[in-house]
Amino acid sequence: MRSNDGSDLYDGLKAFKDDRKRPGLRPIEFPKEILVALERRLADFLGDETHAFMIFVGVRRWLDQYSGVIARHDVTLLERRDMLEILWPTMFAAGANFFLSYLQEALPLADPDALLQDKAPFGRYLRLLCVRGAADFSQICEFRAEKAGIDPENCRDTLGTWLKGEATPNLDRCQEVLCALKLADEVPVKIWLLVARMLAKTPAKYRAAISARKDPESSSLSPEEDFFWRKRTLAWELGKRLNIGPDRPYGALRDALYAPSVPRDPASVQDMLERLEKTWEPIAGQTYHIIEWFRGRFLVLCGRPEEAMEHYLAAYNLGAGRDPDIYQNVLDEALALAGRLGKKRLVDRFDGLLGLYWTTEWDRDPSTLGEHFERKFPQSLFFHGM
Repeated sequence: MRSNDGSDLYDGLKAFKDDRKRPGLRPIEFPKEILVALERRLADFLGDETHAFMIFVGVRRWLDQYSGVIARHDVTLLERRDMLEILWPTMFAAGANFFLSYLQEALPLADPDALLQDKAPFGRYLRLLCVRGAADFSQICEFRAEKAGIDPENCRDTLGTWLKGEATPNLDRCQEVLCALKLADEVPVKIWLLVARMLAKTPAKYRAAISARKDPESSSLSPEEDFFWRKRTLAWELGKRLNIGPDRPYGALRDALYAPSVPRDPASVQDMLERLEKTWEPIAGQTYHIIEWFRGRFLVLCGRPEEAMEHYLAAYNLGAGRDPDIYQNVLDEALALAGRLGKKRLVDRFDGLLGLYWTTEWDRDPSTLGEHFERKFPQSLFFHGM
């Protein structure tokens, strides 16, 4: 990105990146303020708001599709590093190919295959722009040296690292290159320069995955189907190596919290919660959202809704993008609970999240929130006398 201009974008991106590096798989959505700031930054670089808007329409649609796929799949046993190795040959590669194919058709300026296969994609594109070869390289160095007041020899060394793929310039340096070549007003040239720069910062094995996905004979499966089977195979291999103890009261615990035919015994539920937490201790990071969810539901059924809400929020934060139950059950229950507590902002938040990835029986009429609570937490399930 460009040198920090004093905006909050750099800090927001860093915080988002740090969150993504944690073992969990959340968050699966880019914060809206980051997307808006990036679109504004792109428009500034391109000098064209329309092109920036159209690019981000595609980006947002792909992000929605990606988030929807992640929300529908159970990846409880996987860590982020595992997910990257599954997503790159499938969802990420398919998305990259979609954008590259569109650009090649709309703005036929560069060959995406050549950029993907070159060890220095940015360097290859830069050579494409420098139609006079060494004369244009010299012009770039002279322009940068004069503009920054630095030694031309240093500029030549820096240019060499770009051409060889040893380094990638930030957007300020890219703008200087375009100015030197008198291409600063050519929007298609700028767009492909950004593509080449992004590919240069993409590891070679992931660029190879993008190339492989472009060949229809490489896989007869859709990207989502391919993702599912790769994920399932890896989860099975990981599961066979796990030793999480013999006492797994998950099924009995879920029945005790959802089935009215099970006798109402809060002490038994509390015991099962403690046993499940201890049993899953070796994989706590992957499964603790389930403990939080069940604790939250148990507290609601014990008549302690305020305490329960904290557990539902924790369950969402820990399990979003890891377990489809977060969207099928947890969010809808949290919505009903927020309505019972009169927390309108939380109702709106949970309803918005459900609208993205799942459906709810609530009709969005505030007057029916009580009915929705009764639907999610029937009186027959309450532990009376608690």
